[in-house]
Amino acid sequence: MVSFISMPFFAWSEMKIADTDIDVQMWPEIPEPYQNVDIKLVSYATDLTKANIEWKNGSKTLLSGYGETTYSFTTPGPDTSTTITVSITPANSMNKITKEIFIKPSEVEVFWEAVDGYTPPFYKGKSLVSKQGLIKVVAIPNTSSIKSGKGNMSYKWKKDDETVQEASGYNKDSYLFENNVLKPTESLSLAVSSVDGSYNATKNIEVPTYSPKVLFYKKSPTEGVLYNTAITNNTFMSEDEMTVVVAPYFLGLKGNENSFDYKWSINGKSINTPSKKTELTIRPNSRGGYADIGVVFENIDKLFQIATGQLKLKL
Repeated sequence: MVSFISMPFFAWSEMKIADTDIDVQMWPEIPEPYQNVDIKLVSYATDLTKANIEWKNGSKTLLSGYGETTYSFTTPGPDTSTTITVSITPANSMNKITKEIFIKPSEVEVFWEAVDGYTPPFYKGKSLVSKQGLIKVVAIPNTSSIKSGKGNMSYKWKKDDETVQEASGYNKDSYLFENNVLKPTESLSLAVSSVDGSYNATKNIEVPTYSPKVLFYKKSPTEGVLYNTAITNNTFMSEDEMTVVVAPYFLGLKGNENSFDYKWSINGKSINTPSKKTELTIRPNSRGGYADIGVVFENIDKLFQIATGQLKLKL
């Protein structure tokens, strides 16, 4: 008796692989200009390590060979598109699959400012953010369509990974919010896209918070407040009378002065608040020893907006 065993034969049969059986993955998904990008072909329907793969940009062959599933390159500048065509011939298949990858790097700059943070006149830096201070962030997409006034953009702001619905939407390129007193840093993310879909960009930023810094300055009868040099501890007071001006750097004081209570003290004893709340005139009755000057700024409407300063003068 002769037995015949029938078994399927795959060696020369043609496998039917569809375009949808091969996925394209890219890192990062939304690249910025001049950024390294990795592209990878992935499939669960065929073994791509045995496929003949050719990567091309126009007529130029970038990469070719069996199992060439990945390609890396650096993106060009903003508003410059790149089209990469990938031709894949799977093993045991005569059909060729073509994948077209369109890349247009986009970037958006996000700037922040402390809206109510105090800085004295002639201060050259920008105010930093203090507790319960108001922060404004502004987005500026880096694309010629915006610069020429033709861009229609939608903005999606996120704070602590939660979408801020009231700040997000069409042409909402800025976001104003109050600092969370429990966080040393505010984490924000932004996704920007054009209405026609030609521009997409993302950005993550961290906005640090700082404690207010109180400095004292001398007020000259002829030159005004000498903001170029702060008075330091153990400064000798040679005059019979000296007016000191206090500056609470970064405190949320700007446009909000009436909400703050000013408390002055000398040598630990409270004194009446001067008519000009930020100025105190010192007139020593005798020489020798020290005058310890203290001042406290406190927002009566907010629990954590407070700043203190101390100055020790030699008499």
